[in-house]
Amino acid sequence: MREQKPIDQALQDFLDEQAASSSPPASMTNEERVQIVRSRFVRSLESRSFIPGLPNEVERHDVKIAPDLNARLYLPPHAASLSVLVYLHGGGWVAGSVATLDPFCRLLSQAAGIIVVSVEYRLAPEHPYPAAIEDTLITIHWVIENAARWGGDPARLALGGDSAGANLAAVAANQLCSTTKAQLLHALLLLYPVTDHPSANHASYRENASGYGLEANVMHWFWKQYAPHVSPDDPNVSPLRLQQVPVLPPTFVATAQYDVLRDEGIAYAQKLAISGIAVTHLHAPDMNHNFVATPATVGRFPQGDATLTQIAHWLWAILTPSESNQAS
Repeated sequence: MREQKPIDQALQDFLDEQAASSSPPASMTNEERVQIVRSRFVRSLESRSFIPGLPNEVERHDVKIAPDLNARLYLPPHAASLSVLVYLHGGGWVAGSVATLDPFCRLLSQAAGIIVVSVEYRLAPEHPYPAAIEDTLITIHWVIENAARWGGDPARLALGGDSAGANLAAVAANQLCSTTKAQLLHALLLLYPVTDHPSANHASYRENASGYGLEANVMHWFWKQYAPHVSPDDPNVSPLRLQQVPVLPPTFVATAQYDVLRDEGIAYAQKLAISGIAVTHLHAPDMNHNFVATPATVGRFPQGDATLTQIAHWLWAILTPSESNQAS
């Protein structure tokens, strides 16, 4: 069990603000709860509609990948033969959208000098597992086929996500790297990932059960919406339970101290490292869930800004051809 340190005052003030702005009814139908969760993501976006320092020079284009699948492209200036990151937003597989992650994707595209493809995958409970995984895989293959049209290099492809989106990224990477001999992915970015079912009873579920943003009972509910009839042992929903790790690309894992997902993220980073995967693990000892990517936190915490910079440098170093690396 990790020692729980005194919470940072700036984080405590932020959590108090979040708690004061949300007071759900004591009882509601499941459909009502879904709508409340989704509306909170929208309010988080609206409350941070203007964030100083967002790069306006990053072009944004909404594209249709399949009849029921859309994405948003982020093109940094001088987009030519650039690496491409397919990114999956968080939200417990129930909420979130490309709009929710727009500030983060703009900042990351500019900072790393890469093209970002943010995926509007189908949400539960209307579309439970495996819909979101199917959308992820469809998008990856679409990007490989179409990246050159907008200056992307399909030979330098990364996959990433935050929270539930990181779960989708981890599962998709495991599937792709287990079933194809071609090296399709060259980097894997997992921000505070969901890697295990709540039934595992990780200590962080108890230590951070309430008061830190993402609450344990909410994660239990998210799982019931996304995978109600799937075994918790299925590695396609619980990648930590995968028996044999395939040959994955270099992987960046970020975890936070005050997060119910902390321990399963740490365990996943350790599992990959033991399996011989090149893992960069960043643990934020004074932050909570979503400290990097969501509109409510972008630009607010130095720790989040520093992590964004580290992610950008890591992606550049992993995805930039060695001759360009040496030249710089």
